[in-house]
Amino acid sequence: MKPILVTCYVNPDLDGVAGAIAYGEFLQKTGKNVVVGIVGELHDEAKYILNRFGFEYPQKIENANDFDEVILVDASDLNGLEGKIAPDKVIEIIDHRKIHEADKFPKAKAEIELVGAAATLVGEKFMQNKVAISKESATLVYSAIISNTLNFKGSVTTDRDKQVAAWLNEIAKLPDDFWKDVFMAKSDLSGNKLADRIEGDFAWFVMGDKKVGIAQIEMIGVKKLLGERSNEIIKTLAKIKNDMGLDYVFQNTIELEGVKNFFVAQDLDTQKLLEKVLDVQFAGVVAERPNLIMRKQIVPLLKSELEK
Repeated sequence: MKPILVTCYVNPDLDGVAGAIAYGEFLQKTGKNVVVGIVGELHDEAKYILNRFGFEYPQKIENANDFDEVILVDASDLNGLEGKIAPDKVIEIIDHRKIHEADKFPKAKAEIELVGAAATLVGEKFMQNKVAISKESATLVYSAIISNTLNFKGSVTTDRDKQVAAWLNEIAKLPDDFWKDVFMAKSDLSGNKLADRIEGDFAWFVMGDKKVGIAQIEMIGVKKLLGERSNEIIKTLAKIKNDMGLDYVFQNTIELEGVKNFFVAQDLDTQKLLEKVLDVQFAGVVAERPNLIMRKQIVPLLKSELEK
């Protein structure tokens, strides 16, 4: 029989990559014939962790045509698959988003839990089933949890994330300040890296009769970036909006050290929408908000407003 493909969304971040690799290990250790494959380019943060520890990159594939069955980790909507994976091939979904499209995968058993990272759900499977996890997978999953919960400061963080992370680090043995290394890996946006990051981690959603596009950047040094390159951000967002026919577009920029959000939007309709839904006030093209809110949390708020 052909192996089952374990993968995530196209051009995945660290959570997707770590979750897929670790879940592939879990399934192999519990007797399943699986292969881990990634479609597209890994985010810089995922590359950093793999390179830093000398871990092997997962197999790169063009699409899922060569597989009869697929398992998705950190993915549950069709947009994120970009037509590379047929929904009727998906037999299992592990994800952590409140807004998802699990119902569009007719054969899939879906596990959707509101935790900080999809990788947390994978880590729990090792813990609960008393399956030994490799140091490689422990390191990857721990790093993904740190990243996705913003070192447990993000409001998406749950006790489950903390419990799994503590268990994993008994195996990974990473230093207390490891989070700084993870965050710094996200923060180099010199040259073309800024536009590449905006486009590479861009997501769009249909809400009522509107198409909403949201870029998200998590980094240290947001104020400096916006002070020097906000025009470049606006230009990139405007191009995406035009190319994709979006009604609203903005960037959620998360300051990892100062624990704040900065929203970047040029058109007045988008600014008014964000001011109403997120209780912010724009000064020029930027609005600042205390505490941390991530795209996955913003989407349900916008959806509720636009589908009244």
